[in-house]
Amino acid sequence: MAASILVIEDNPANMNLMVYLLEAYGYRVLSAWDGEQGVAAARRERPDLVLCDLRLPRLDGYGVLRQLKADPATRAIPVLAASAEPADDGGAALLAAGFDGVLAKAFEPEQLLPALAAWLPAPLRTAHMSPPAPAVDVSDYAAPDATPVPGIAPLARARVLLLDAAPANRGLLASVLGPLGYPLTVAANGSQAEACASQAFDLVLCDCDGEDEAALQAFPVAALRRLEHLPLVVLRPALDDSVAWVPGGRRYPARLLAHPIEPKKLVDEIAACLAAAQPAA
Repeated sequence: MAASILVIEDNPANMNLMVYLLEAYGYRVLSAWDGEQGVAAARRERPDLVLCDLRLPRLDGYGVLRQLKADPATRAIPVLAASAEPADDGGAALLAAGFDGVLAKAFEPEQLLPALAAWLPAPLRTAHMSPPAPAVDVSDYAAPDATPVPGIAPLARARVLLLDAAPANRGLLASVLGPLGYPLTVAANGSQAEACASQAFDLVLCDCDGEDEAALQAFPVAALRRLEHLPLVVLRPALDDSVAWVPGGRRYPARLLAHPIEPKKLVDEIAACLAAAQPAA
């Protein structure tokens, strides 16, 4: 039996990534979007481990810690502080505040899984260290020159260029596409976009949250035009938002998806775009 882990996090991108990674490795994941919800979920569900952000609405991470440790029913549950800010003291202040452990917001599985497993009894740790591929058949949605890879569905290695001026979701996208064999290249600014424009890709994926809209508009139009013959998938905060920075004259219309998105939904949309582009190619 795998452990249940409660994630208390108000950032949708971080939450999606944590849920995906932990579920992929066999854990049962509970989620709460603010401190008060987190305390209520911990009291109701009695998880085996709590991973708590520090900056939370309604009740911050320190408040969550105080309430859980003051309640006899939840006092024994390990509470790990998850922080994106580097700690000059190595996390000593957080440990002194009462957190059982400190976990930097690093979303690489080889760092995350051992760090969490150290706080779980051995029978509750998952045995495998390679996540299963999302449940989608990608064998028919491939780049023409893709080659089979052991353990990956044949012809599943379409080359994806990610345009993303903010780093929050790159870990999620890589963790979703990587197990399926999609090579992912990231362009985070104009110069990187220009460098990538001369390379060969099969699809352009753009993460276009409101905060980085202006940065994406600053990407060189000439570089984007050299990519306009490729299928395009755009992740947006809402489907009714415009995508003003995408240059006109595209062979394929932009496919708009809304955040937060389930990993399987993302893979399905990418596969459909690649399949639609095959006849024209």
